[in-house]
Amino acid sequence: MNRPYISLDEVTKNEFSITCIYLAGSIIQDAEKREGFDMNKNNYHLFTDNEKFILELFYILSDIENCLSSIENACVFVKRFYGKSYFEKCKINIIDYSLYHYDVLCYKISTLKDLYFKLVSYLYDLKLKGKSCSWKSIEKKEEEINNPFLFHLLRENYNNLSVIDNRRNKSAHEGKIEHAAFKDISPYVMLTMYSKTMPISDDVIITRGSYLEYKLKSSRKKFLEETEICKYNAFIFTRCILCSLSETFIQKIDNDTKNKYSATLEKIKQETQSNKCSIGKNIWKDCSDYD
Repeated sequence: MNRPYISLDEVTKNEFSITCIYLAGSIIQDAEKREGFDMNKNNYHLFTDNEKFILELFYILSDIENCLSSIENACVFVKRFYGKSYFEKCKINIIDYSLYHYDVLCYKISTLKDLYFKLVSYLYDLKLKGKSCSWKSIEKKEEEINNPFLFHLLRENYNNLSVIDNRRNKSAHEGKIEHAAFKDISPYVMLTMYSKTMPISDDVIITRGSYLEYKLKSSRKKFLEETEICKYNAFIFTRCILCSLSETFIQKIDNDTKNKYSATLEKIKQETQSNKCSIGKNIWKDCSDYD
């Protein structure tokens, strides 16, 4: 299986993120020089409406990046089953360990989708909050928003996330987390754990060099490949969705803000020249657990 890859750093190298981060930094830095600024108090009243708009987008963007970081961390942790003897002493086997991190992955990928809707709602002033800020509500605003590529991305992402959403819902409401890669080998892993304290036949225990050991390694390899694809999809969709919002965001920066932070905007212009999104529409990567 070819392994698609995009780093967390590459996700944020787009015009929307660069502009939002640089401007937010300049706005906060400038506020510290304003009369009435108090480090120990809320200084929101010192910002203009346009500055507040930019900062709110920055906070949502920060939440998105925190989700991406958690996805990255889950994929890093799940690759190494360090402290095997300690985990086994605590009755945690390699599948338990793997699915624990997969649970985090599912939650954060599903949360990302909600944050996309929150970002779109705020940027386009849709005034959708809480449960009303959903795909169903956003989709009704498609003509008003008039951003075909954005809606292509949101729709494709929403339609392809059914497996992840189902995993998350089962975990949240039924306490179950599972992955197809471990379906056949999971009973043998459990029996191997029980064999430490119970007289269980060697035929159903995973031993070094056995076919069952090969089956476990093969299952875990498949699982790790598919978690990497899940991460890739989350990362590439985030980058492309942010790219699709760049033009609207730039248009909503008012002249007063542009004049006040002209030096920052010039720096942004230079950096974004080499970070234009050139990715086509067909970006979703499939894996067998999605069948």
